[in-house]
Formats: sequence, structure tokens, C-alpha cells
Amino acid sequence: MDDEKPIAIGGDRRRATLGLLLLNANREVATSKLLEGLWGTEETPPTARKILQNAVRGLRVMFAEHARGDARPPALLTCSHGYQLQVDPEHVDMFRFHRQAQAGRAQLAAGRPAAAADTLREVLALWRGRALADLVETGHSWAELTALQNARLDVMEDYYEAELANGHHQAVLGELEAMVEAEPLRERACHQLMLALYRSGRQADSLAVYRLVRLRLAEEFGLEPGRELRLLQHAILVHDPSIAAPAAPARPVVPSRLGPEPEPEQRERPVRRMVQWVAPPNADDRSTVSAVLIRADFGAGRRLTDVGAALERTATTVREEVERLGGVVAGSTGSVALAVFRPTSPQEGGGEQIAERAVHAAMSLRRRICFDVPDGERPVLRVAVSTGEIPSRPGAVFLEPLPVNGALLADCESLLRFAEDSEIVVCGRTRALTGSTIRYGREGGLRPRWTVEGRCRDTFAPPEFFDREPELDVLSSLLERVRRRARPHLVLVLGAPGIGKSRLLTAFESRAEDAATVRLNSGVPVTTPHVAKLAEHRPLVVFVDDLHLADNAALRTIEELLELPEPMPLLVVAAARPELFRRRPGWGDGQRHASWMTLEPVTLDPPVEAPREHDLPRLCHAAG
Repeated sequence: MDDEKPIAIGGDRRRATLGLLLLNANREVATSKLLEGLWGTEETPPTARKILQNAVRGLRVMFAEHARGDARPPALLTCSHGYQLQVDPEHVDMFRFHRQAQAGRAQLAAGRPAAAADTLREVLALWRGRALADLVETGHSWAELTALQNARLDVMEDYYEAELANGHHQAVLGELEAMVEAEPLRERACHQLMLALYRSGRQADSLAVYRLVRLRLAEEFGLEPGRELRLLQHAILVHDPSIAAPAAPARPVVPSRLGPEPEPEQRERPVRRMVQWVAPPNADDRSTVSAVLIRADFGAGRRLTDVGAALERTATTVREEVERLGGVVAGSTGSVALAVFRPTSPQEGGGEQIAERAVHAAMSLRRRICFDVPDGERPVLRVAVSTGEIPSRPGAVFLEPLPVNGALLADCESLLRFAEDSEIVVCGRTRALTGSTIRYGREGGLRPRWTVEGRCRDTFAPPEFFDREPELDVLSSLLERVRRRARPHLVLVLGAPGIGKSRLLTAFESRAEDAATVRLNSGVPVTTPHVAKLAEHRPLVVFVDDLHLADNAALRTIEELLELPEPMPLLVVAAARPELFRRRPGWGDGQRHASWMTLEPVTLDPPVEAPREHDLPRLCHAAG
């Protein structure tokens, strides 16, 4: 520019030569580097040096023609290995940009965010579009240009940092969203956008940013987000007070002389913020809480939309199962979800029932997420359960939200790190609280861990129950399928007399605690309206024992139940001897949704003396 008037530089080679020399101003640039910058490594013509010399000569003439008497003109010197463009740093925006950016960073580091924001705003105002945009459009791409663009992005992040420290998250929110969309892998900008969204009351959108950047890092580089981003996600999930918005600096009030002072009710009122005051807890005011950390990883290489839809389905499943067992989903982002189980009544203060509900939820999630999915659709599922105590306020109601202790969540994350696919890993306290009802196995390795294997069997039950766990697990899985698909299903349990069919039905009836149950016999008539009413709010299991003795009317009733026109979560479990098919050959073959289970004889261990009550937990653990 000459007196704010543009100067015609010349052709592309001359402009590119000037641009590369300016990016390295006051430093010698080798001729080989200039040639490579102008033509690349493989396209240099034989006359390249002559063309470069002509461009340098034309630049020198231009500098001489537009020299001003009150300023030192640029000087283009010939050096031993190339050329050097000497300029006054005050006349080049690039030098001013770097110098003032350092001043703004120093103010920010000194704890003066307001001054830093003003300085950095002026620094960014020096930019009028992309640096050397005309050369970029013609295909020139130099390392110096990339470094300068990255320096601009760094200063933009410094500016947003200062404004967030000033409490101006709303003012920079739009700019941050635009920057993250243009530069989705800059984790610092993503961190700032998450913080601005959270402080603006958009917690779900904030966690969605984390989910998106995590998916992109995994898809493109196979990496996890950095520590700072993961810590912020954790803080958002637990509503850490340290990330709350600071108070914005008060604006000075200028008194007006043109009229009376406004009435107090006319003054601008401060914005109300939701503040939770917590009284200092007493030593005895503690509450037992179980945290469940769920991670479902879908394989890399799949389309982003497919992964997003699968994660949404998994999040819905997690919320349904956790809330069904009295828990709360404290946060869900990407492949990770955090659930919290806390007391729902004064009787749960001891913690056993809380921990049991948490482990049962984990087991139910494992069945739903890993059962009956198409090939390649099942995620790598890992679950960790940790139980601890947190302070509670005196007189607080049991349904009131409770914070998640940082140590508790850290324990969950540590357990999850060592879990393998489809494993549910629990801490020592969770195992101690649930050892009488849950069967555990101990795994070795880098860190020994307790893994959930199933429900603990009734020690005083007949010995056949000890060897029917596979059949019970199959029935539980089919009940879960019925719940999800709302479609009737028949399970026909076949076996010889005395093999344990009736006991299996009784055991499953006690296990189906979250479903309605009814037995089909002559004393309780089962009709379609009756069944529809029972299955209105939860799944229904109809048990039929000795089906081979049932009359034709009972068999027709079962067939009608399986062919109901309306969707219904109904599972029919019928036990029969093989004689059924001698009387009614092919019965049940026409049903689309039917399963056959044939019980085989079991080998029973020799009887042992009945254990004492205080030995039960130890024996249950040994059985695992």
C-alpha cells in the first residue's frame, strides 16, 4: 500500500517471491527454497533461476518507485546463498501481530483477563481475511503459511480464554461454535466451547461436543481425547462447582443529570442463578451411593451416522434399565454413561439394597445390549460398579439429587480400565455388600478384580437348582426379548418325569421379579382380556405345568394367547413330558416365535451338612 492506495506487484511469480520473502522477513532465504516454493520439487523448469532473478529485479524497482522520504524503504539484498528482504517491523502486520499477542498472553498469565481480552481483540483485528489468500488460491502451500494460520488460531483461543474468565461466555459462544466447526480437532477450542455451553445452561449440547470430538479422534487417528477434555467432561457430569461461570465485571454506572434518579424497582436486576447452598455436613451425616460406569464401544471403521445411531439406542437402553431399578443417569456422552443409585427410603441406609440395585442394573444392561443383535452390531461392553459414602444434608429428602464423590468416580474409571469385553467389575465394598445374593469370580492380571457371574443360588434349594443356571439364563434372556419387542413367545420345557421341570418353573417365577406372573390351571381361568390387563404396564409370564395333561380347551387357550392381534409383552413357559406329542403331534410347530428346551439329567454332588447362617456369604463366594 502507498498512502492507502494498492500497488500493482505484477505476475504470480513476483507476488509469490515477495510473499515467501515477507514470511521470512529480515532473514536470508536460500535460492533453493525460493525455487521449491515457487514451483515445487518436481516441476522446476530449466529457466527457473532466471525467472527468479527477474522477479527480484522487478521487486527492487517497485520498492524504489514507491519509496517515501519519512520512512525506511524495504531493501532486497543478495546474499551468499540467496536473498534477504529487510523491512521495518512496524510496517508489517505480521510482526505487530506476534508482539501484541505476546503482550496479551502475559496479561492473561498475570491474572488480568479483562486487559488481555482488549489486547487480544486488537491483535485479531489486524487480520483481514486469510494471510496471502491470493497465493493460497493459486496453489501455494508453505510451512510458514500454515504456522501463521495456526498462530492466529492460538490467539483466538487465548482471546476466548480471557473472555470466559471474564464471564462473557454468551458473547463468544457463536464464534466458538464457528471455530470448532471449522477446526473440529482442536481440543482447546472444543474445551472452551463445552465450557461456554455448560455455563449457558446447555449441558446436553456441551456433552454432545465431547462425544463428537471423541468419535472424530477415534475414527481418524484411533485416539482418545486428552486429559483436559476428559476432566472437563467428568466435571460437567458431576456439576463440579469449579467450572461454574465467574461473575462478570460490573459495568460503571454513569449518573444522569437530565432527570431524577430511577426508582429502585426500575434498576436493572441481577440475573438469578440456581445456587445450591450446602450446609457443612456433620460427621454422621453420610449416605451410601453406588456409581455404575458403562462403556459401549462400537468398532472403528463404521460410518459416523451408524455409530451415532447405535450410541443413541444404547443411551436409551441405559436410561430405561437404570430408572426401572430406581437409579438416575447422571450423564451420558458418546460411549460412556454414568448412573447413580442412592437411598430411596430410610430403610436403605445400610447400603446392601443400594448396591444390589446397581449390580442388578448392570446385569440387566449386559443382557439387553449384548443379546440378540445382528453380526457386527454388538458393542464391546464394559461396566464398573463402585460403592462409597458421600456427605448428605441433615433433613434432606431421599429423592433429592446427590453429588457423585470424585474418589468414587475415579474408582469406577480405574476398574473399567482393567475390565474386558462383557465384564461387570465391582469394587471390594460392592462385593461385600452383595456377596449373599450375587455370585462373583476373582480375576488375576495387572490388577485383581471381582467380576459378576450371576445371581447367587439359594443354598437351601433342592440340588437340581444348582445345575439349572444355563436354563434360567436362557429364560431370562427370552423375557428380556419379549419386553423389548412386545411380541408373544412360547418356551416349551420338555423332560422325563422327576427331572426338575416343575422346579425350574418355580425358580424362574421367583426370578422374574420385574414381570407379572400367572399360572394357567383349572382354578384360575386365563382369558384374552385378563391377559391384556395384566400386561398393560409390564411384561407378563404365563406358567403352565404338566401341559401333557391339559385338555384341548387349555391348549387352544395357549394358541390364542400367542396369536393376539395387538402387540403384547407375553412369555408363555410350559412344562410337559414327551407324551404331549403322542397325543397332539406337531403341537406348537405353527408358532413363529417358539422355543423348545429339553432338560437333561444332572450329576448331583453328595449332600453336605446345612451351613450356619453366618457361613452363607462365604459359601456363595466359593461357589463362584
